[in-house]
Amino acid sequence: MRKSCQYCGRIHPIGHVCAKKPRYDKPRTKGIDKFRKTRDWTNKRAEIIERDGYRCRLCEYEKTARRYNNEVLSVHHIVPMSEDWSRRLDDDNLITLCEKHHRLAERGKYRKTLLFELAESPPGVSAAGKKK
Repeated sequence: MRKSCQYCGRIHPIGHVCAKKPRYDKPRTKGIDKFRKTRDWTNKRAEIIERDGYRCRLCEYEKTARRYNNEVLSVHHIVPMSEDWSRRLDDDNLITLCEKHHRLAERGKYRKTLLFELAESPPGVSAAGKKK
């Protein structure tokens, strides 16, 4: 049996994969996507945001923002889960960031050592340990 192809308009045998069919080469992150829906992650995420005082730690560190962006917060894995799965729930590997700083951290604009120092220090204290 044959049928009309929706991608090229030609007639192909049933089950034939047309070369014109678009390919979706999304990285395979099924395990990571599943993990983000677990209760363990949602609880840990809430715990980290509360630990960081419901504000972006890089906004606080840079002091460039007149006010802290605390509306769209996310929790950033300093060492990505794809590199070290065992650290996915470690407190010292997680830091609260706003949308802007999270994008920049993902691109590697900030040193991992700085992010680790901020994650380990309490909010209101700089990475060097001085009160703000």
